[in-house]
Amino acid sequence: MRVARSFAPGDVRIEAAQDPEPGPGEVVCEVLACGVCASDVTDWYVAPRLPAVLGHEVVGTVTAAGPGASAPEPGSRVVIHHHTPCGECRRCRRGHETLCERFRTTRLDPGGFAEKVRITQDLTAELLELPPGLDPAVATFIEPLACVLRAQDRALLHPGDALLVVGAGVNGLLQIAAAHARGIEAVWVREPRRERLELAEAWGAEHHGNELVDVAIVCTPKPDAIASAAGALAPGGTLCLYAPPAPGAPVPLEGSELFLRELTVTASYSAGPGDMRAALELIAGRRIDPGELISHRLPLEETARALELQRRAAALKVVVQP
Repeated sequence: MRVARSFAPGDVRIEAAQDPEPGPGEVVCEVLACGVCASDVTDWYVAPRLPAVLGHEVVGTVTAAGPGASAPEPGSRVVIHHHTPCGECRRCRRGHETLCERFRTTRLDPGGFAEKVRITQDLTAELLELPPGLDPAVATFIEPLACVLRAQDRALLHPGDALLVVGAGVNGLLQIAAAHARGIEAVWVREPRRERLELAEAWGAEHHGNELVDVAIVCTPKPDAIASAAGALAPGGTLCLYAPPAPGAPVPLEGSELFLRELTVTASYSAGPGDMRAALELIAGRRIDPGELISHRLPLEETARALELQRRAAALKVVVQP
């Protein structure tokens, strides 16, 4: 099979690799589509993991199953999650399942930018079957939408709250759509790029002025954006960091303000199995339809271009379809 292996930021090579074989309890899937995530082009985050086949927003068809595999049978179309928690450790019990040691060690073999992937036994239980007719490229949004849902839960967002979304890239737009789907009526947005601001407004957000909000979710790592979002919070409000600042980058939050206004600062990393199921339900039920956010559909041999488009923010959402 062919894989797109990243050796360094901007250095992606199409290589031949041995077809994966399923072991006991495992399955192999043919990759139908894999979305490009912002983390795939966050160079400080990716560089220590290279060389590697990136890509984790994966949808595929089960083509082979090993002995004792309990996953969907061959021929089933599935959305594939790349991590799974143990559900029993202290972190899992406290609601931090994405920080579980098992969660961090489970992964796809080799990655989504490939013609095929092997799903280990730990991950087969997380395979979710797609309903008939759902475009595989659209289904790649299930994983990022699951991350969005978890962030809103981490921020304790409830109907009746006012939400500010900072940054109207794909994740910001999914935040807006998810908030409306969950009964949040007052959704504001800050976005410096006119075309993205207009798209956010078309998705139901209002351009933010000086209104105080209960929750601010920051979908950009820029320190000034984080600071301005904190300044927009009403007393008792919650700030959620959704995009990671680079190591060593200062987060300009005033300690006295946090104290005197009783502000809560939280963050949200990845998504768990329950978040994946909730995201599938929203997309399969067409309560959220992210298809229009796909700006590019590229073949595997153009993975380097796909990553560069996303790195330069020259695309809204790029999906690789091997």
